[in-house]
Amino acid sequence: MAIIVEEEKRKINWFALILAVSLAGIVISLAYYLFFAPTPLIGKAVSQNTQTLKDLSDIKLNPEEVINNPKFQILRQYINPVEAGLPGKNNPFLK
Repeated sequence: MAIIVEEEKRKINWFALILAVSLAGIVISLAYYLFFAPTPLIGKAVSQNTQTLKDLSDIKLNPEEVINNPKFQILRQYINPVEAGLPGKNNPFLK
């Protein structure tokens, strides 16, 4: 009579395997997009508009010209200005 001894097969933990492969894929893709990916299209689009931004930064604002403008003079104030001593509610923690 022969005794047959078989080794017990090792079961594969599929959840752990899928989780490890997924995490490795995420880490590799993040490293690629952070360090090796080409410049996105937004960088190319913004570089074309830098001349417009330079033109806007060269504008000099003259407050007297704005205040003396007839269209500004037509504007009316509908609320009372805030008094210097009373900017908001009193602090309940101060005595």
